[in-house]
Amino acid sequence: MSPRPDDQARTELRDLVAQAAQRRDAERERIETEFWQEIDRLQNRYHGAQQDIADELGIKRNQILRQTKRYRPAAQDTATD
Repeated sequence: MSPRPDDQARTELRDLVAQAAQRRDAERERIETEFWQEIDRLQNRYHGAQQDIADELGIKRNQILRQTKRYRPAAQDTATD
């Protein structure tokens, strides 16, 4: 059985867990951004592609519009408005 931790060990563990959680959150955001930017490119492949993507993902077209707009690069967003 492991010895009981002291306050320093607990503080160090909390810091390490917080760092790991922060890395996980950053990675999730990066992956989410890449995903929606790719969907934004794919929805312009042909007329009706947005609906086909919505059907494949099991979501509504409006959600695709909101998410792709949310994750669209700033330079591209101002060019299309």
